[in-house]
Amino acid sequence: MKTTLLVSAHWSIEEDRNDRVVALRRTSTPFASVEEIASANRDVVARLRAEHRRWGVVVDMRKAPRRNDPAFEVAMRGLREAVETRFARTAVLLETAVGLLQVTRLAREDAASTFATQDEGAAFQFARGAQPGAGEDG
Repeated sequence: MKTTLLVSAHWSIEEDRNDRVVALRRTSTPFASVEEIASANRDVVARLRAEHRRWGVVVDMRKAPRRNDPAFEVAMRGLREAVETRFARTAVLLETAVGLLQVTRLAREDAASTFATQDEGAAFQFARGAQPGAGEDG
């Protein structure tokens, strides 16, 4: 059973209670300011529940405007930490190889155990607790 927890200009959240997976999807709407990032991210964190700690999450960044300036990365750190600590497994779904490199770098800097991939099936498989197939990104 899928339930929508949030739909906003920047994020949508849908949970699948059967698979125990949350899909956190970034929209294509750019952030106008660091304050807007913080506000949008607070809205996301407010929808996460204690039961999600045993679930997986797929953070789908494929539609997100590309951005890696220092102010943005600092503003997004809080959401990355919240997701990493509020879910048992975190997969980040990306559009490009450059995005994979950026997420891998940030996960290393944050000491996070994030699975980054361009393969949607592998991302959801990981979030459900199964090992992605051989040859997948990660």
